[in-house]
Amino acid sequence: MREIEIKLRVNNLDELEKKLTESGLVISKEITQHDVIYAPGDNMDIFSEVKEGNIVIRIRDDNGVSKLTLKQQRGHGLDKTEYETKVEDRETMHQILLTLGWKPAVEVKKKRKKGKLGEYEICLDSVEQLGNYIELEKMVADDIADSEKIKKELFEALKPYGLTEKDEETKGYDILMYQLNKK
Repeated sequence: MREIEIKLRVNNLDELEKKLTESGLVISKEITQHDVIYAPGDNMDIFSEVKEGNIVIRIRDDNGVSKLTLKQQRGHGLDKTEYETKVEDRETMHQILLTLGWKPAVEVKKKRKKGKLGEYEICLDSVEQLGNYIELEKMVADDIADSEKIKKELFEALKPYGLTEKDEETKGYDILMYQLNKK
């Protein structure tokens, strides 16, 4: 599947959540996520330059459940092919990745609440060291070509809540965290 998403900076996450719930959106309870993002060998360029074809692998602990995710950059920004599966033994998966030459590069810790806005998944995130964000994503078939059209669709869905393109963040949390820690 292909994940096309937009991410926007949010000043007041509680206020936004209130607006969303007042419009009928059901928001999940808060979950804690701890991500360890792996890079191939010593290739940290994947966090400096977003290029089509770049691959990162993530092990996420999501309220005690571990998942392995592979993301491959499709176009610019947050357009990626994504494969994800549950992992029974996080430490064994970590050792497998190390044996294959992948190394832990970035950690991201966040509190997340989820909901559905029509056909889109919405995430309200409070990310340690980075701040507050909203993500809106649509999962589509791998062969869908017009990601820009879908991005416009996503922005339209958020306009009633006072969010616009000017609030957009085009980098993933992994890249933002890498750049912050590199300083």
